[in-house]
Amino acid sequence: MKEIDKHIIRDFFDELHISTRIDDDGDMVIVQSADEDFGHDVVIFVIVKNNRLSYTAGASNYSPSQDIYFLANRHNCRKNLPVAVVRNGSIRMEYSFLLDEEVSKEYIVENCIKMVLGSIWRGFCDLEKDDK
Repeated sequence: MKEIDKHIIRDFFDELHISTRIDDDGDMVIVQSADEDFGHDVVIFVIVKNNRLSYTAGASNYSPSQDIYFLANRHNCRKNLPVAVVRNGSIRMEYSFLLDEEVSKEYIVENCIKMVLGSIWRGFCDLEKDDK
């Protein structure tokens, strides 16, 4: 597969039984529901444009108890994926893939979907945890 579009990626989400909706901008939205590990819903926007698959995620009603710049920097020193950024006074988790070369469906599903969605969730779960 050398080119991707929103319909291809959404079909992959459907095959994985990951529920998506389309927002007003035409982007896919996934909600990872709060649980005992992280008490806030994580809302993930999935943007597919010009063979780029991008994720940006925020946690609903989440206000960290520590400095958000410190938390973002510490997260980025600990992990390569996703990148923690501060936007409009909130922590966001972001990552992007340029898929303009031949890759397999399995590569996209395993590395560009499953790994990223799990990493975004873990990023929020572990954000305020001290180094071990």
